Amino acid sequence: MKHKLLAIFLILAAPVASAQLFKVSNQGAILDESSQEHRCVLDDRSKLVWEVKLNQTGLQNTLNTYTWFDGKTGTQNGDYSHNCHWIKLCNTQAYVKAINNLQLCQQTQWRLPTESELRTLLVYGDNDLLINQSFFNNTQLKSYWSSDQLDDDIAIDVPFFYGGSKSADKSFDAYVRLVSDAH
Repeated sequence: MKHKLLAIFLILAAPVASAQLFKVSNQGAILDESSQEHRCVLDDRSKLVWEVKLNQTGLQNTLNTYTWFDGKTGTQNGDYSHNCHWIKLCNTQAYVKAINNLQLCQQTQWRLPTESELRTLLVYGDNDLLINQSFFNNTQLKSYWSSDQLDDDIAIDVPFFYGGSKSADKSFDAYVRLVSDAH
């Protein structure tokens, strides 16, 4: 039923050119724009659902960082892979698996976004933090991993602030904001 609700909403919202972001509950329901209880954000233009970070200890804590690891390349358990509040292996693969098991916002295909997908969240203006803070209020003024990589040792990250780098060694830690295709 919840998947049907989201699917019907996607069909109805598609022709609305001015609308872009909608708050989503953990049960997959669209919430009022003023709600502070949202766990995800639906971008109706791209048909992507974005994870929202929480300001509480646990799996989705806004301060958790991860090393880049996909099961083949990167760092599964290194010097910088101990900076999360929920598990010993603070790497991107372990985090994606945990969020998929949680079925956050009724989605089960969470993944690291591509660089171009992450860049759709950037909002340039007078704020140092380059994201819509009404929807992504717990975003850090740092870089977030993408799924893209330059080689076996370097992955692309996207800074949500002016002057950030565009790539980093996979053994370093960075923040993560997962994405899922809406269904």
